[in-house]
Amino acid sequence: MRFAPLTLLVLAATSGSLLGQAPPGYYASVDASSAAALRATLHDVIDDHTIYPYTASSTDTWDILEWADEDPANSSRIVDVYLNESYAKQGGGNSFYNREHTWPKSYGFPDGSSSGPYTDCHSLRLVNDTYNSLRSNKPFDDCNAGCDEETTLVTNGTGGGSGVFPGNSNWTDGLFTGGRWQCWAGRKGDVARSLLYMDIRYEGGLSGLGVAEPDLILTDDRGLIASSNTGQDEAVGYMGILSVIVQWHWDDPPDADELERNDRVYFHQGNRNPFVDHPEWVDVIWGGGPSGPIPGTFSRYGTGCPSSTLAIPVLAEIVDPRIGDQLLFLAASAPPSTPGAVHIGFSQTSVNLGLIGFPACDMLAPPDLAFGATSSAIGIAFRTVGIPADPNLVGTSLFAQFLFAEFGIPLISATEGGQLTLGTD
Repeated sequence: MRFAPLTLLVLAATSGSLLGQAPPGYYASVDASSAAALRATLHDVIDDHTIYPYTASSTDTWDILEWADEDPANSSRIVDVYLNESYAKQGGGNSFYNREHTWPKSYGFPDGSSSGPYTDCHSLRLVNDTYNSLRSNKPFDDCNAGCDEETTLVTNGTGGGSGVFPGNSNWTDGLFTGGRWQCWAGRKGDVARSLLYMDIRYEGGLSGLGVAEPDLILTDDRGLIASSNTGQDEAVGYMGILSVIVQWHWDDPPDADELERNDRVYFHQGNRNPFVDHPEWVDVIWGGGPSGPIPGTFSRYGTGCPSSTLAIPVLAEIVDPRIGDQLLFLAASAPPSTPGAVHIGFSQTSVNLGLIGFPACDMLAPPDLAFGATSSAIGIAFRTVGIPADPNLVGTSLFAQFLFAEFGIPLISATEGGQLTLGTD
């Protein structure tokens, strides 16, 4: 049993949706027994999505991307993928940000403006105009300190800094197929999973609407990448650098923002990026995954609410949370003689307590997953919660809360929140 003491948090009467999870049965037909089986069955699941126009007076890629790439701190703004700047939503034709094909359209589908890959919002990202030009159609590849630095801005606590390789900067050199673009650390995995998705989604032949689609293939061979840069739609398009893209996937696992983005694109297109939902499947197809068990992680977030005694309890560490674990939670700062309700909850979203009537508090996760527990408590309270041994939860980010509300009086005890990413034994 891993000992995971947490102190008390406020019990909030709220619930949240399960973001970042595929609908029940979405992947039921997937066979992960081999690379070939997984590739084929995943393609069948995500193939033939609903295609929206690139630019139109009706719903188009601008509309979808401005929701998918929305600034989590302000729904009237977006955050671009490379500069990491927050912009007020402008719509199409603005001079601040543009649409970036992470798989450059020149590699397989430059003329297919109404085709699947050209308009696929799992691949498209909003990006600062200048950085869009700087990246051009360079393959993604590791750079070095001799490359040109393209810095990021601090937005929502990420990005910023310069002068030390690699820092939080993008790095680039060369031109076109012979060039390199190293994405900054906060977006490496996001971009990698977009490309891995494209390799599985597009296998050539005709779409369900009878439109020709290219076979998109990731490779380490720059000669092959150059061979698909012909200025016209090709039956096969290459992009890379595969080994680097796979490593970036492992270096930067999916976070809450990427899970949310997957949901929003799925809402429109009707298909998901499976490598956001199941990062472990990359190892089955391309390898490169961690050997042995996948460790879980824990990090704090938010600030505490004052308790009824004006003390602010401190949240202790949770050690290596994994599926199948029995986590022991300790509520050590409960009022010594006041009965109350203790609740353990897990959520895949977080909310600001100020939005639900507790302005003195910063963050709290609504307890919306099924493996919580409730009990009455006086003084010190312990609760043990079992995490299901469900492989679908591996890599899932959860916000853990131990909540306490005193009975009969409107006083609360609360502390910091904590975010877990579940691993495997």
